[in-house]
Amino acid sequence: TGDAKHADKLVSDIYGEEGCANLGLPGTLTASNFAKLGDMAPGWSCSEKDLARSLLQMVTQQSVLLASAFARHAGCIDRVFFVGGFVDEPNWMARERIAANFRGLGGCAYFLKHSDFLGALGSLKCALKVLEDGDGQ
Repeated sequence: TGDAKHADKLVSDIYGEEGCANLGLPGTLTASNFAKLGDMAPGWSCSEKDLARSLLQMVTQQSVLLASAFARHAGCIDRVFFVGGFVDEPNWMARERIAANFRGLGGCAYFLKHSDFLGALGSLKCALKVLEDGDGQ
């Protein structure tokens, strides 16, 4: 498994540990995805596994941020269901990251057994409704 901190710039990379403490931010918080790729100082290295982990983290963190914003607005942060092929059972790593990120924001993430099928059904239902309403061409 890779390590995203080899590719991502963290808050501690910008402010240092003391600065993070003064700001009340965890140093491990991602400040910018893939930002270290632009620095490439001598002796710096980033493997393909590090890049893959960074990409996974970026997708899961953004998914969780959006889901938590909508859940807070709807008043259901304690029960958010994630569905779709990306969170299908074999992708345990994505599920693990989403659950951990969501917990960190005070929420509770649930994953359904046939989540890839439910995502496809939701897309089909939406497409059929658009056609039925005459909004499609």
